[in-house]
Amino acid sequence: MKKGVWKRLLAIVASVTLLACAAPVMAEEAPAGGTIMWLSNLTAGAQYDAAVNYLTELCDALGYSFTVVYGDSFNDAAGNLQAVKNGMTNDVVGLIASQDGGLLAIMEEYPDLYVAGYNTDMNSVFSEGGENSAVLENDHFLGTIADGHIDGADTAKNYFDACIAKGFHKVALVNFPGFAYPNLEVAAAAFKEMIEEYNASAAEEDKIELVGDVTTLMFAPLEDSWFLDGDNGSVDAIMGFCAGIQFIYPPMVSAIANGMCNPNMKLVTSGFDTDASIISAIGDSEGKIISSISVSPAEDPAYALVLLDNAITGSQFDDFAVERIDAFEYKIDSDADIDAVMTRAMLGTTLAADAQIPVDMVVNELCKRNNPDATFAQLQETFMSEALLGPDALAD
Repeated sequence: MKKGVWKRLLAIVASVTLLACAAPVMAEEAPAGGTIMWLSNLTAGAQYDAAVNYLTELCDALGYSFTVVYGDSFNDAAGNLQAVKNGMTNDVVGLIASQDGGLLAIMEEYPDLYVAGYNTDMNSVFSEGGENSAVLENDHFLGTIADGHIDGADTAKNYFDACIAKGFHKVALVNFPGFAYPNLEVAAAAFKEMIEEYNASAAEEDKIELVGDVTTLMFAPLEDSWFLDGDNGSVDAIMGFCAGIQFIYPPMVSAIANGMCNPNMKLVTSGFDTDASIISAIGDSEGKIISSISVSPAEDPAYALVLLDNAITGSQFDDFAVERIDAFEYKIDSDADIDAVMTRAMLGTTLAADAQIPVDMVVNELCKRNNPDATFAQLQETFMSEALLGPDALAD
């Protein structure tokens, strides 16, 4: 039995025990009205649909209404503030913020509003001298769970491990611009350092060649001409430190079909899409182009909601501290992984019933108003649990 499966069985036993002791969420326990607003950085797709479905059921179980407003596409401060203003009603009691632009202005405009982040590292808040760093002095700000790793070096380690595990010996790096994603710029630089350190002691036949400079995509697809430039077309894999499913995969498919590059070229990247042509390209069997992807769990918005509910109901964790934490590294790198995700995980089905951190667990175990023994440490451990999250946790 896999280690992850054994851990999951233990977690399920513990959950059943706790649920047996926990009181169900009754109407009188819920707040007297109130709406939770999500300032979303997504507008469509499987991850968006899963988040909306999950948050809708969670809010309903906790006695809230739920609404979505859409952040500025460039995370502009004025645009985000206007989005919140446009959707604001007098019963909004909590904001799940997936963009940090203008957060200080938003909290100044609505001083009674509790705010927790999801799917964002909130660099402008947590960086010294950041544009929104004053938010940390506001007791209505509750921290955030990032989209992936906060430290780019941890992201680089994920890509490096994939490179070694898949046996790639010739790779190219593609990235988003550093002004928009500084942590990804750090990740690309750290990846290069890891390869150099590895090559220093590796046998000649095991060394990894980095081809060319890092290619920066200005939020546009990789150009077809890239595959004909220098030695790019001969690489074993493109390491896409960006939303490669959207920006690298389509031109890569075209280049392979047109004989412009190595027909066995692979892609290691982040992002997720349930389009059938993309799903069929993910895995480790012959002919699969997308060798490995990493995404943040679809369950992560519940982390922010628990913090909001605790604050709104006056029952915050005794050990609570305003922090930002990494998301669990949800890696899909085999045919078995993608099959499990598409049939049994909320990430693939978008159904709240398939959440790997179930609605009942969130409501009855993690929210302190329903479980007086709940702790902040427990919340963080749950959202980093190998027993609950990732494809291995779905194994029969």
